[in-house]
Amino acid sequence: MSERFQVDLAGMVDLLSKHLYSGPQVYLRELMQNAVDAVTARRGLDPQAPARIRIETDEAGGAAPRLRISDSGIGLTAADATELLATIGRSSKRDDEFGIGRMEFIGQFGIGLLAAFMVADRIVVRSRAAHDGAEPILWEGRADGTFRLSEGLAELAEIPVGTEVLLVARRDAEHWLSGETVLELAREYGSLLPLDIAVRVPVGTGGEQAWRRITEPELPWRAPHPGPVARERSLAAYCEEVFGFTPLAHIDLDLPLAGASGVAFVLPQAVSPGSGQHRVYMKRMLLGSRIDRVLPDWAFFVRAVIDTDALSPTASREQLHDDELLMAVREALGAQIKTWVTGALSTPTPLARSVLETHHLALRALAVTDAEMLELVAEVLPFETSDGPMTLAEAAEDGEIVYTSTTEAYRRVAAVARAQGLVVVNAGYVYDADLLERLGARAGWRVRELQSDDLVQVLGIPDLAREVAVADAIERARAELAEDDCDVILRSFAPADVPAILLRDAEGEHRRELDRERAARPDLWGGLLDALATDRKQRSRTLVLNDSCAVARDLVSAPPGEVFAAGLRSMYLSAVMLAGEGLRSRETSQFSESLGVLLTAALARDGGGTRMEES
Repeated sequence: MSERFQVDLAGMVDLLSKHLYSGPQVYLRELMQNAVDAVTARRGLDPQAPARIRIETDEAGGAAPRLRISDSGIGLTAADATELLATIGRSSKRDDEFGIGRMEFIGQFGIGLLAAFMVADRIVVRSRAAHDGAEPILWEGRADGTFRLSEGLAELAEIPVGTEVLLVARRDAEHWLSGETVLELAREYGSLLPLDIAVRVPVGTGGEQAWRRITEPELPWRAPHPGPVARERSLAAYCEEVFGFTPLAHIDLDLPLAGASGVAFVLPQAVSPGSGQHRVYMKRMLLGSRIDRVLPDWAFFVRAVIDTDALSPTASREQLHDDELLMAVREALGAQIKTWVTGALSTPTPLARSVLETHHLALRALAVTDAEMLELVAEVLPFETSDGPMTLAEAAEDGEIVYTSTTEAYRRVAAVARAQGLVVVNAGYVYDADLLERLGARAGWRVRELQSDDLVQVLGIPDLAREVAVADAIERARAELAEDDCDVILRSFAPADVPAILLRDAEGEHRRELDRERAARPDLWGGLLDALATDRKQRSRTLVLNDSCAVARDLVSAPPGEVFAAGLRSMYLSAVMLAGEGLRSRETSQFSESLGVLLTAALARDGGGTRMEES
């Protein structure tokens, strides 16, 4: 006589497949998990009991594919089957006989068998409990929500202690029970389990089959090796197998008090922040291959494999609860990675050079939050400077570090600073300005942002006679660029082929942006921005004309008029572009007009010269 499940089975399966699990493939993990827990329970009663799980498929004869998974576990009585298999959601791992929520069991939610209905129309369970005199049972459940339970059948007389689960595939899920898929899933989920697990697979072309063991007795990072070199090679091969890359190095991870251990592999290529995805195992059963938040955000330069028996999984057992314990484990694992980084980079070696070249961004991210790493990064990590790549410690040898907070500002002054012997650090890349600001707050370091006056002071000042000679031209130039809030001065500097450079400082640029916004929307922002504006006589920018450049000397020697104004405007806008800035639409029009004036004047001069020669 058939009886009804105590839930709407179709609705539950739909809920599992669409809202709890990532896909139907987890059915095999749930079945393997139940088998592992059954073996664990039996060995708790009898440590000498066999620890064996076997998985095989049957796709012959054109019938619906079948999968059979058997274990040497504790088995089920008729009472167990009635309570645990008919009442979906009940967990055998909470049975009074074994203790509430025993930690040595992987599963804690009692929905493993139900997950199999995502791929099966019919499930048949044959089991004999590990109790003296226990009668074997046969349980059969169907996707229509009915089940049948029998015990003491003659056909079950010879079955051994343990459980066998048979799945008959649904018409739309047959591929999930194919031999190749089952072998791949079994390896993915169970390769690190400490049991004898084998899958029966086809061999050759004659239809023969053989058992293939998918597990190893030891975790890869705990397996014995003849020496360090052999271990390093073995772990590199393991990394290639699970992640698909050959690591620069490996980092051992071990937190005995938190029940976590593993290994982190240093990526051979740079990756962007936030891309860290790690393989996490729960009691050696795969929890997920793309688990975030198990390592600190700055550790995105490694991929880790971690096994834990203390962290809490979510209901789907495909992610970790982001609770206080996970936070503590994350910090502790991060500390171990940081210790390795500190040791690896403290000595100049080929490995240190490779890590620095490849993962400087990750090291910068770590140094922003860690004082010890900040000091190390300052000693070993090269930064772009006007005097070539050098560490911050080298840049500070003259007493202080001067830096630009944007790459545009660095490009604007780099060539001139280099020629004048002024070392300027480019802190325009991600994390760099924060690093230098934090470094400047530490004892023993003097760090500040470059100001316009820093460069002006190292440029050559014209003698008094030259200043008097160009005074009128400089005043005309200042008046011409007044609307651009740009001052004009004359200095001598190298290289001589640069006619002018544009200097600015952060405070001046801030004032400049306020003025632009206020001019663009006086009705909306005027009152507020007027309150933020400050009275000042100093302009936000300075155009430095190079008295060592023939073009600049020609400009200041030119008479007042349209050509002088056009030459100055084109020189100013060229300096803006040299600084790495884009021109606004108005400035683009001005640049075109100025070039037109200069071209017309040049053509007129050349044409006049020709006519004079002809006459």
